[in-house]
Amino acid sequence: MAGFLDKFRNKVAAPSRQDSEIIERKDIDDKIALGVLLWVVAEADRKFLPEEEEEIGNILRKYSSIDKDQIPLVLNSVKEAARERIDLYAFTSEVSPGLEYKARISIIEELFRVACADKDLDDNELETIRKISGLFHLSHRDFINAKIKVKKEFGMDTVGL
Repeated sequence: MAGFLDKFRNKVAAPSRQDSEIIERKDIDDKIALGVLLWVVAEADRKFLPEEEEEIGNILRKYSSIDKDQIPLVLNSVKEAARERIDLYAFTSEVSPGLEYKARISIIEELFRVACADKDLDDNELETIRKISGLFHLSHRDFINAKIKVKKEFGMDTVGL
């Protein structure tokens, strides 16, 4: 799996690298983890919508120093990675150790934001996020709190959670 991250890291970092600029590996890994997982969740319900892609772009800009004009490159790289049908277990095992617990919770919240972008949390999206949450070794309480928080943000019903 290291080959996948190295390939993706080079694709994301290379276009923005200047001779005097060294991009920290952790920053790139955070972008990779977030971007790939957001895309996987967006595709989980088999109806990838423009709202979801826009939300992914917004989230990536929010959490990184990616320029607005670089977002299409990053999104294309993430899309390519998703087409390769990444092994979520291997992928999260590689990126999770470098992420603090709070960062992993934040990623789960962002996954819910993408899933809720169309105001419908599909069962397949929910189960994909639940699986990722488990692979990140998050508590069930943190998973549920993230779900409730984001559904409230989107004005969605939280009854029966």
